[in-house]
Amino acid sequence: MGDASLDKFALLLETEHLLGDRIFAIGAAIATALAPIVDPQIPSTSFRTLPADAVPETVNEACALFVHLLDHFADPVHLQAEEAAAEYAIGCGLPRADADWVFAQHEQARAYWAGITLAWQRMGGADDGDRYYAVMDFRRLTEAFVFLFEAHAVRENTEFYEQASAVIDPSTDALVVSIIQHSGPSDITPYIGMVTRAEKLLGITPPAGSPTA
Repeated sequence: MGDASLDKFALLLETEHLLGDRIFAIGAAIATALAPIVDPQIPSTSFRTLPADAVPETVNEACALFVHLLDHFADPVHLQAEEAAAEYAIGCGLPRADADWVFAQHEQARAYWAGITLAWQRMGGADDGDRYYAVMDFRRLTEAFVFLFEAHAVRENTEFYEQASAVIDPSTDALVVSIIQHSGPSDITPYIGMVTRAEKLLGITPPAGSPTA
């Protein structure tokens, strides 16, 4: 981060990626915590049940925060801002083909998030016969999302933001920054607090210098 060749809008999106990295770590920790609850039963193909108290309270709370962050921060605050910036860059001359992978992987993430949200709702349902499969779905979909988006963020930082900065005139950079800042709520402090709370629940030490509220 901090590449002098990048416009301010790209640096702003890179900064949001730092919070995204913490959300990825939360997802990975949740998947790790859920694994021993469901994995011992994998070898058998018989029907499974799981009691409501099988998931520890701390992990359950972290799951709730993770789902909220995906649905209310990651998409409206970050992905939609990136997409607006990408469309503007395309209007300034960036070949759409250079941005297609960004849009496609965003849609893949949204598909994962829809599945994770549904799995979370099933985990909290009254049916012990569905809960085992809901926990397994939550774990596997979370692993898939984290695997994809850790790489997605790196490629955006090192490739896409540079391409977009190359075609957006510095004189209109402030306009793109404004578009980004008006995607979702202007104050993301509550989401930082949710990240910090989830990290505490899961025993994750945030990176040095990270905001905690």
